[in-house]
Amino acid sequence: MNRSLSLVGITAAVLVLVACAGRTPDGTNTHSSAASSPAPVTETLPEVSLPVAEGADVDGVVAVEGHDLAVHCKGSGHPTLVILHGWIDQPGITSYGYYGALTNELEPDFRVCSYDRANVGDSEAVPGTQTPEMVVGDLDGLMETIGDPGPFILIGQSAGGMVASAYAVAHPGKVVGIVMVDASFDEEITLEDVGMVPDGVGPCDPENRRRDGEESLQKIDNCAMYKWAYERRDLRPKVPLVYLAAEHAPWSDQTELGPAYAEAIIPLQQSYAASWSPGKFEWVDSGHDIHSENPGAVGDAVRWIVKEGNK
Repeated sequence: MNRSLSLVGITAAVLVLVACAGRTPDGTNTHSSAASSPAPVTETLPEVSLPVAEGADVDGVVAVEGHDLAVHCKGSGHPTLVILHGWIDQPGITSYGYYGALTNELEPDFRVCSYDRANVGDSEAVPGTQTPEMVVGDLDGLMETIGDPGPFILIGQSAGGMVASAYAVAHPGKVVGIVMVDASFDEEITLEDVGMVPDGVGPCDPENRRRDGEESLQKIDNCAMYKWAYERRDLRPKVPLVYLAAEHAPWSDQTELGPAYAEAIIPLQQSYAASWSPGKFEWVDSGHDIHSENPGAVGDAVRWIVKEGNK
């Protein structure tokens, strides 16, 4: 659910349920400001020299499924952390640099990678609407190509949680933990399925779905992404998960989505987190951009996952 037209993009049920094209019901954008939105970047990246030596920095583009994807990796160690960016709906905006504070927090102890999904940032465009299989395949093919087959700890920020949900059920053996950073997750679709959001604001609303898949910059079928991951929820890996929620911007404040949504969303986030092995839900002293406002909280979540995984 889109919280803005910028990289902070789809954050939770809140805004993909609103329109997935980056609009709130009154037509305005939410959570977008000069302070939180990265400036457009026009730098042309070089091709990554393959194979990549273990622990070597990566800063360039890699051909995956016939199109170039921009990828950046720093640090060393296992498992690799993969940052999955939010919703980008402005040309020239990249994930590189936007997660600089978080990368700096994690790099001393881990290998950290981030990338731009197809159609945005420094990555190439692809024709048509992106399906769940395409989005998941790009991530998996990218990491395989740079010589890192996993396992991974996925860090899904905002709309990146939607990608984490899908990848985890597609490749459960490659995921050893997940950190959801005020992020979308597949079970949100159940609120729309049972009529707990007003007509015209959910990702499966016909007009919203058309805009997402045909008019947005990312051209992702968000309705399909949520349903695809949720329908495969029995394949979720039995791994630790931490859900970090923004205390200063809780989703239950999104009253334009109706009282039923406001009442249901926080308990749904909490029960979702508790269903993992183990899982926990934590409020963070931050706005939506936890990764930049309080990167230490994300770092602590990652370290908790590693500790739990080593038990």
